[in-house]
Order: sequence, then structure tokens, then C-alpha cells
Amino acid sequence: MKTPVIVISGFLGSGKTTLLLELIQEMHRRKLKPAILMNELGKADVDGMILSQTAGDIPLEKLFDGCICCSKKSEISGSIQGLLALAPDVILVELTGVANPEEVVDAMAEPDLLDKVMLHNIVTVIDAEHVLDYNSIFASDKQLVHTLRRQLDVADVIVVNKQDLVSDHHLSKVERLVRKHNEQAAIFYAVQAKIELESVLRGLTPLRLKAKASSPFKVISAPHQSSEHQGRSGSRHGHGDGQKHRHDYSHGHGHNHDHNHDHEHRSFSRVQTIYIPISSESPFSLKKLEKLLKNQGSHVLRVKGYVSLSGASHAEASLIQFSGKQLRHERTTYNGPHYLVVIGYDLDEHELLDAWRSIG
Repeated sequence: MKTPVIVISGFLGSGKTTLLLELIQEMHRRKLKPAILMNELGKADVDGMILSQTAGDIPLEKLFDGCICCSKKSEISGSIQGLLALAPDVILVELTGVANPEEVVDAMAEPDLLDKVMLHNIVTVIDAEHVLDYNSIFASDKQLVHTLRRQLDVADVIVVNKQDLVSDHHLSKVERLVRKHNEQAAIFYAVQAKIELESVLRGLTPLRLKAKASSPFKVISAPHQSSEHQGRSGSRHGHGDGQKHRHDYSHGHGHNHDHNHDHEHRSFSRVQTIYIPISSESPFSLKKLEKLLKNQGSHVLRVKGYVSLSGASHAEASLIQFSGKQLRHERTTYNGPHYLVVIGYDLDEHELLDAWRSIG
């Protein structure tokens, strides 16, 4: 049974930790046992201190002094595996404000995690007061602007926080920005990140797994209501119109459309991980593989795995990595089973698998 993962992204100061606290309290009411992976950019444990004062007896792993999308990326797998040993019902990953949620999904597709976790959904929190200014403020940092856009692009739920600090006219502009990048996500307008949490927690139930280890992580204290404030009033309203357009995907080997009928533990994310096992006796044309991936357009975020390429020894595996429409490969000494993992959103899985078989 795979453990669901919820990724919380959003720029600095948008209200991610406040939303995380709301989720923890609601999980406590639902008898769900979460574990938390928190990424902080600097050495100071600011958000960790807030959690320590307000959250429940929950394992908390923190990655400091680096962004999960770069210097800390290699540590994600080990941290998640350590949390899995404690048998949580769900893992909450709160990213630093300059991290791309795709990187967490990428790490979850590593062989050590592929059969253990599934992406439940991605939630992006934005600051209604400042989000319209990011393009001009960060115009000189194209990578940061790209990351902030991707936080919107891949989200399943978007929380427009601090709505009480702006006018309705301003909010309309924010909504147009959001819809420009993501037509399908459910949008919620919030004060202090208070939304209808069913949109995030839908489908989660206790897994009743047995812990394999005692916690090597900091365990934080008992829950009570957060006193942190991010707005002036308690009013809120939400638009869930994106929900009806989305498909339910579960991460699996080849067929992702919930064919195992495990409705209680399915994914509610547009981002899919499609695993393709490969016979090591079947070499592939690099050009045909590159053409297949580029034909999928922007919906393919990452591809990686080990395959035999035409012209190489059948026993020799090449590491394949595809991102940003660039395909890279290198010879390796890898001697395990050959496979490819395709990570993308709103993919037509059957079309992809048919195209794959056509080049095999």
C-alpha cells in the first residue's frame, strides 16, 4: 500500500506554514497520522519553531540551508524513507518559497520510493497582495520567475491567501493570472489560509500500517489553534470549479487510471508518474525516443530511467534523463532491471503507451 504525499508550495510569505497548521489540525480531527518534511532555505528554524508550538505529536524532518530543488534534492529520498518507517497515513511536504514542486515528484519516482509513495495532490499558496508584482520585481531572475509560474502550473489546489488585503478588482486580476497558467485547479480565496480542507484531504483514510522504527526525527508537541494571523478579517469564499475537470490518477506500473479500484487511497493530482518496465534485451533508438517525448509537448515534465540503446551492448544500460525538451544519456554500470519513468500532467496514458510500443 502506497503512502500519499501532499506537497505545499508557494512563494516566501504566502502562508504555507499557516495552511500546514490548518491541515494538521484537521487531520487530527479525522484520526489521520501525518508526518512532515519541511525545507528551509537558510540555517534558521523559523517555521519549525512555529510548528513546535502549535502542532501535534508528529514526526518532523527538516532540510536546512538549501532548496529542495537543488542542493537538498539528493536528501529527499532518504528523508521520506525515514518518515515512511514510522507508518504515517500521509506525508506533508512544505517547500521553501523558491522550490519547484516538480522536483519532489521527481524524487518520488526514484526506484527506492516508486512503489512506496504516491502523489495525492499539490497545493500552491499565493499572496494576493503581491503576486501580480512578481514578474516585474524578479524580472532579472528568469529562473525564479519560471519557478513561480511552475508552482501555479502543476497545482491541483490554489489558495489565494490574504484576500482581505486587496480589493475585489485586484482579486479579479489575480484570478486571471492564475487561470492563465492553470485552467483546472480549484481556486480558494482565503484569510489566514482558511479554506474548505476537504479539497486537499479528499480520499485520505487511516492506513493502519505498522511502524518499522521509532522516530529518528524531532517529534513536535500537542495540537491547539494557531494564533498566527495573516489578514484582517475572517471572511472567505472558494471556487471549486476546477475539481470537476480533473481526473483521478494513482501511481502504478503502466496503468494509472485507478484500475485497482482502490478508491480510498487514490491520487487526486493532475501530475502522473507512469512506470514502464523494459526488457533489457530490447535496444531502443535514441532519435525515436527523443521524438516520442517531444511529441508529448509541455505535458511531460521529466523522464528518467535505464534502457539499452541501439549500437550498445544489450547488457549495457544507459541512463536517460529528459527535461526542458532536452534528452541526455550516459553509459553506466547499472545492472538492475531496465525501466523508464515518465512524469507529467494531463497525459493521455494510453496514447503514450501505444507510442512507446511503436518504437520498442
